[in-house]
Amino acid sequence: MTAPAFTAAPERPATTAAAPRDRRRPRSRAGLVETLALAALPVAWLWSTQSVLGTEWLWPVLLAVVSMGIAAALARAAWSTFAGSAAAAIVGVGWTTALTAADDALIGVIPTPASVEESLRVLTVGVQDVAWAIATPIALEPPVLAVVVVAAAVLAVHVDLIGLALRAPAIAILFAAVPLLLPIAFRVDVPWWHALPGVAASALALAAPSIDERLVLGRPWAGPIGLVAVAALVAVAVPLVAPSPREVDVDLPTLDDLFQPSTPILDASIDLGDELRRPDPRSVFTYATTDGQPTVTRVTTLSQAGPNGFVDVEPQAAEPAVLVEGADAAPLLQMTVRMSDVRAESLPMPERALDVAPPDGAGWDDANDALRVESGVVESGLEYTATGSRSPLLEVLPAGTGSTGHDAWLELPPEAQAIGAQGAALVDEGMSAGGRVLAVHGFMTSGVWNYSEQLDLPGFAGGGGTGWDALAGFLETRAGYCVHYASATATLLRGAGVPSRVVIGFLPGAEIAGGRSVTTNDFHAWAEAWVDGAGWVRVETTPGAGTGVASPEGDETTPSPTPSATSAAPTPTLTPSASPSPSASPGASAAPGQPTAAPGPGIAIDWAAVRGWLIALGVLLLLALPMLVRAAQRALRLRRGAPGAWLELRASLADAGVRLPGSATPGEVQAAIAARAPAGAAAADRVRLAAERAVFDDGPREPGVLDDDVRRGRRALADALPPWRRVLSALLPPSLFRVVPPLHDE
Repeated sequence: MTAPAFTAAPERPATTAAAPRDRRRPRSRAGLVETLALAALPVAWLWSTQSVLGTEWLWPVLLAVVSMGIAAALARAAWSTFAGSAAAAIVGVGWTTALTAADDALIGVIPTPASVEESLRVLTVGVQDVAWAIATPIALEPPVLAVVVVAAAVLAVHVDLIGLALRAPAIAILFAAVPLLLPIAFRVDVPWWHALPGVAASALALAAPSIDERLVLGRPWAGPIGLVAVAALVAVAVPLVAPSPREVDVDLPTLDDLFQPSTPILDASIDLGDELRRPDPRSVFTYATTDGQPTVTRVTTLSQAGPNGFVDVEPQAAEPAVLVEGADAAPLLQMTVRMSDVRAESLPMPERALDVAPPDGAGWDDANDALRVESGVVESGLEYTATGSRSPLLEVLPAGTGSTGHDAWLELPPEAQAIGAQGAALVDEGMSAGGRVLAVHGFMTSGVWNYSEQLDLPGFAGGGGTGWDALAGFLETRAGYCVHYASATATLLRGAGVPSRVVIGFLPGAEIAGGRSVTTNDFHAWAEAWVDGAGWVRVETTPGAGTGVASPEGDETTPSPTPSATSAAPTPTLTPSASPSPSASPGASAAPGQPTAAPGPGIAIDWAAVRGWLIALGVLLLLALPMLVRAAQRALRLRRGAPGAWLELRASLADAGVRLPGSATPGEVQAAIAARAPAGAAAADRVRLAAERAVFDDGPREPGVLDDDVRRGRRALADALPPWRRVLSALLPPSLFRVVPPLHDE
């Protein structure tokens, strides 16, 4: 018997343990387009403020933001996403220190306790310069420029942290659009081309994830291009139908909570093309006169007609016997002034100052007839007494007088010659100086002249233009504020052969116990004319100011009162001149009592109501835009058959708040759907199987086959959400801002 033969079983290969699957969520990184779009947001939205800030800030802000972006990108590549935001903040602090306290810092950029204190002081001054600016665009003095650069740096850090580190670009865009509030606060228009960069950059930031996805995967470009195009159209359309900031009564905060006390700033350098803004009134000074009557007070004189309007001249310290010529030709009064905290170059004086005992730190500037303060800062409680007189009434000017010895106050630059010619046309050759003054005053107060701090001058698209061109536009529209009336009056007087200048000062203010109180809202300008025997005479032509009542605020129009027979000379016949007469211009208002043409027949349209409906429709469209884009995206995906249906189902899972890594398998995705919404598990499984077969050309690719299953899966996922989450995911679908990989890439 032979033993059975056994064959050795083949050796079973040793099995290697499968490497555990790394289920950690991969680090989220923004693509190149998204990074660049978010980095451009602060500068793009700051561009919308150029009506208020001009454009001189552009290069400093660009340098700061670009350097912060480079530092953030390097730190994010070397360490983590939050390290990038920290690096951007550090560079921003360096820029702040370099702009505000370089002398007190280490190597000019590293903060020290002394530099921090100086930086806070400079930024406080800059913020107050912005908050108290009464004209736009604001002059970018170093403190204001520092504030703009620091604001851009803060925006850049917020956008980097929220958009790139926290991956919430939609919220980052809201922060970046904050500069748009500045034109609204100053009530200046924002042309659509100013807002276009910000809106386009915002649209690009929202579409950037899809663009980056298409750069990697080669997807169609219709979606992101359409989103950017729609946003550009919105940027053009919204300013056309939205209410003008001029009509929105919003002021910048007075910053009392941050900077105590909030010190008023008095700046006499107002360009003729600037629009005015009145911050909340602040006390400037109180005064009492020996006769108990109110009086206007002068601060400084603009005696030189420069290329862009009237300006002051180089200060000249002197103490003449009579401070303002003509002050001794009328009954004298004594005025006691008590100052509040204020930043100003000159102190208030009687309208025609005769004598003053200058307080410490002040001296008389004979070139500008001003009591100049050396430091530019006046502390509360400063008190002094001055003697002077009021200007005589125009009706009682000496008859037969001339204007001699003041030829320097007759000069006009070439840019103002046309306006001067209009003044020459108002007078006759044999008129006395008093008669010429009355003729110009009569022209500037006859008919309807409107007080308005918002300009709409011809040829400047709703803006103010610059210099003498703006003044010519004012004479056409007959609508402006005190600086326009004073400058126009002084220019016409010079053209009429009467020496004249512009005075900056204050209206009488409000009565209080023991005197009167003057605030920042009483800041005023008027013209002065030299008449032999009377001295410098005030020629007031601003509507509402002739009786000592403050000019109206805001953009309400106030018709000028019709002058009395004693205050206005007969209007002379105008002779032809190189420039058309203002009274004959098409923009001038008709004189009272003059018949006007009846309006022709037509359909009366309430454009205010129409605009309201358009605004409401625009807001609804903006709110619905992400939802509409998501619906269009869904329709395009379902047209691709099973692969598109699976991609849509996975996007719906992202909308439900489930975030899976890009490496998740179809089975894991289907399991996540089943766990979140069991009612949709079967439908999701059918879509998954069909999509997997379609990848190998063995399944349905025609559109519409799986629409019902996708609809069931989406409904089940939506029903599993709380109501508020359901509404939020519909208005801002998370899948729009994330890359959803297709089946063959999983």
